[in-house]
Amino acid sequence: LCAVRYTGVAGAAFRQEQHRRTLPPGQEDTVTMTVTYGEYQPHVGDQDALKLTVAAAVQETGQVLAKELLVRLHTPELTLTLLGPAVVGQAVEVQVVFQNPLPEPLGGASLRMEGAGIACPKPVAL
Repeated sequence: LCAVRYTGVAGAAFRQEQHRRTLPPGQEDTVTMTVTYGEYQPHVGDQDALKLTVAAAVQETGQVLAKELLVRLHTPELTLTLLGPAVVGQAVEVQVVFQNPLPEPLGGASLRMEGAGIACPKPVAL
């Protein structure tokens, strides 16, 4: 498991596991891997993804199988709601909602709204 930058460049693997299985004819097996936020957070940036590479070797035939899975990390959305009628030349209140999905507090953020008729957007510290 490694991080992949938005440019497509993969970082060094930060997690590896190895499993051995014996499968009877016609059977299948499942391996589950849980990756916590605390484990991948130091390796990813704002626009990164995680790449999982799995390789398997069949001992009896020497056949090698491989598969990759690219997991995009989704950025939470802002929700905007008008709290009154929008009339030209009059102020209107807008509610902005952001929910922190992380298991730790976020700090040092600011919100800046821009749009038609907003002459001088002022950042609001959060």
